[in-house]
Amino acid sequence: MVHVRFAGALAAAAALVLTVPAAAADGAHHVYAMSAQNGSGENGTVTVTAVGDKTRVDVALAGSAAGVAQPVHVHEGTCAKLNPKPKYPLTTMVDGVSSTTLDVPMSTLTAGGFAVNTHKSTTEVGTYVSCGDLSSKM
Repeated sequence: MVHVRFAGALAAAAALVLTVPAAAADGAHHVYAMSAQNGSGENGTVTVTAVGDKTRVDVALAGSAAGVAQPVHVHEGTCAKLNPKPKYPLTTMVDGVSSTTLDVPMSTLTAGGFAVNTHKSTTEVGTYVSCGDLSSKM
């Protein structure tokens, strides 16, 4: 059962990663690594894409629990020292995928000082399961 969930999440993450180059035709984009935290095994990417004066943020993680709603946010700070108060909420991730368009220019997010993190579930928001600094492109 775990292998099926992992395969499903991996397929979802791969599908999102494969669609990003086509969608990135909107403008410049940057891809950052998301690394598992607290033994979650949830690794993947966060892609930020310029869409005019807004920014689309796409998160794709393999290893997330199937059907579980996982809050995702952009926080000030780094994964090592994260401000616990979210700066920008993102669309809740389900099956390892989240996509949100923020009303801020991409340069605001990529200038440094921000990280994207994912929580275990809506009932376990105190447990971080993945994080990616928006300062070290892949």
